[in-house]
Amino acid sequence: MFTLDRVQFRLPAPLVTMAVSNNIMLLALETNRLLRIDLQKSHEIEEIEIPRRGGDDRLHKLHFDPTGRHALLTTRNGENYYVFAKWKKAKPLAKLRGIVIESIAWNKLAGTRMQENSTRAILLGTNQGRVMEAEIEPTEEYFKREDRYVKLVYSLPKPDSITGLRCEPFPTDARRRLVLLTTPTRIYQFIGEVTGTDGLQEPVYGALFSNYESVSAYQEMPDGLGHSELHLFGQNNDPQSTPEKFAWLVGPGVYHGNLVFGSQAAGDSVIDNAKLLPYPPRLHQTPPTGPDAPLSFALTEFHFVMLFNDRLLAVCQLNNEVVYEEPLAIDLDYRRLVVDPIKRTYWAYTGASIYELIVEDEDRDVWRLYLKSRAYDTALRFCKDASQRDHVRTAQANHYFDTGRYLLSADYYAQTAVPFEEVVLKFVGKDERDALRQYLLCKLANFRKSDPVQATLICTWLVEIYINKLNILEDQASVNYAEADMQSYQEEERLMREEFQAFLEQNKTRLDRRTTYQLIESHARKEELVFFSNCIGDYDRLVSFWIEEGNWPAALEVLAKHGTIDMFYKYSPSMMEHLPQELISNQAIRYLKFVVGKLGNVDPVVHNYLVTLFAAQAGDNEAELLSFIGAEDGQRHYNLDYALRVCLRHNRLRSCVLIYGLLEQFEEAVDLALASDDLELARINADKPVDDEDLRKQLWLKIVRHVIQEKGDVRMAMQYLQHCSLIKIEDVLPFFPDFALIDDFKASAIGDNSEYGIT
Repeated sequence: MFTLDRVQFRLPAPLVTMAVSNNIMLLALETNRLLRIDLQKSHEIEEIEIPRRGGDDRLHKLHFDPTGRHALLTTRNGENYYVFAKWKKAKPLAKLRGIVIESIAWNKLAGTRMQENSTRAILLGTNQGRVMEAEIEPTEEYFKREDRYVKLVYSLPKPDSITGLRCEPFPTDARRRLVLLTTPTRIYQFIGEVTGTDGLQEPVYGALFSNYESVSAYQEMPDGLGHSELHLFGQNNDPQSTPEKFAWLVGPGVYHGNLVFGSQAAGDSVIDNAKLLPYPPRLHQTPPTGPDAPLSFALTEFHFVMLFNDRLLAVCQLNNEVVYEEPLAIDLDYRRLVVDPIKRTYWAYTGASIYELIVEDEDRDVWRLYLKSRAYDTALRFCKDASQRDHVRTAQANHYFDTGRYLLSADYYAQTAVPFEEVVLKFVGKDERDALRQYLLCKLANFRKSDPVQATLICTWLVEIYINKLNILEDQASVNYAEADMQSYQEEERLMREEFQAFLEQNKTRLDRRTTYQLIESHARKEELVFFSNCIGDYDRLVSFWIEEGNWPAALEVLAKHGTIDMFYKYSPSMMEHLPQELISNQAIRYLKFVVGKLGNVDPVVHNYLVTLFAAQAGDNEAELLSFIGAEDGQRHYNLDYALRVCLRHNRLRSCVLIYGLLEQFEEAVDLALASDDLELARINADKPVDDEDLRKQLWLKIVRHVIQEKGDVRMAMQYLQHCSLIKIEDVLPFFPDFALIDDFKASAIGDNSEYGIT
């Protein structure tokens, strides 16, 4: 997981400090030289000259922006130098002279514009507790300075060295920023909006810090180390990504937590679930001694890497256990850990050597740790193979079962390799039939087509479970419960019946027909038997069932729609005894439909007789009659007047309305539709006289008057005005009752007035 390797590179002089960003390594040497190495071309080493100004000009800090383009060096006496990209010589920053810069919050938006070289507005943390805002732009012009402006924007109430400084835009609003600032004993949060535009010589962060002039939002820790570090980490490693967690090296340990960006304002906090991890003790000493503080540390996705003067160790963030420890020779004088925030590489250095900490397969055991804390979904995300995923789902299913959430456990057991019999016995032992049904349904959905026998067995078992459940619900609904309870059971029974019917429809090819019939009949489930017979197309069985029930019309209906020659021979003798006229009429319809539809007969006598038979059928269903009358397959071969008389005689009102429309007797059609309270049919016929606006208006007025006077629905009448532009509000006012509310037709009245220019 962790390996510390020495880099095979011979330093030309003692190393003071180093930084790595975006695969670019900068090495600051005691000889006031800077080496730049592109790690993809490690054999090419560029040397950068740093001017000397005398005095204590030894290098103190090297600050390197995440893109690897901007570097700022500060000396112990406050001389500051800037290096851009491929420069061969560092340039002094006159406006920053005398300021010892301990930390920099780089601008994450820098470089997002085309051909932009400026740093934009950045924040500088000094050793005196001051926050400076500056912008640095590289230039080749001799008289033009790189440091465009430097402004003081904030001073800490308790002056101390600013060891960590970061500025993060809020993901939903880039103008709102979080400034996270640390000293050896305090961590500050500043939240607010920036003003102005990056690139102008004015402080962008002035308004943000002005909210904290009187009150500072900070948390304090005791026992400062004298040094401190602040690190942030996000899942994405591009420069503009938002960090998700932080870690702060402080006296008592590593203070760490999540960063949650929401709607926070000045005085609020983005830090969530913060904890303090004490430094681990020296385990390999006899006897073990107490903890000491690290020289430096780094934050990875799942670990804290801590550099001590005699060892390097990694502590897991999830369980606070040491998972890696590497002894170090004290005489080598290790200085610090360095992180490339873009490439996620980790480095350590001494005055004479550079080491790379190689991190591989860091998340290999993470799934076990999340599983231990019952974070099952997160554990699944870090599983590497099917075996690990099965382990997690099994543990999740067991947890839900042990806590009484049986239905949920059934879903997860179905996704595991736990033996089928074992799971079934668990649910049967708890008498959890609903959970057992859910488990069987889930297993059935996962069966391959190569397991037809097993699928049929499970389907048969599910049929029995469904029927038992329906019987229980019927019994509960029939007991003398309160009205509300009875309705609840009835609704549950209705939903369960619908679910059962959907199951039968979906699995009809997997079910054994004979066994399923036996199960349904043994429980006297007549409705389910009818549904199953229809579902599998067993119409012979369905006709037989209706005859046994004495429901001859239902038997005839099935025979008429789905009967075969053999079925007619089989059942006609008994049906002739009970429905002689209907049976003969039905056979006549069947024969004449064949003559007209298949043989193409156009004899008006045949067509008129077919209309008569359709109209005389038992029941209220006019579908076949309407379909035949309204067929648009060319010339009609029946007499419309005759058809109208027949439909009126048999009270087939919808068919009558259709015929009136075909005869262009639209007024009669609308009147009859309104008489049968079929407003939709009335509307359709009212729109048919497209060439006669007066008639169309008259028909629509009939509909509106009916809606107002018969139904008393003024709002609906107003809506109908929008369907016919011929009618105005003044046309329908006489239909309103004397005490109609103005609100019901105010909108239409306003619309009509606007047409006349009345406001």
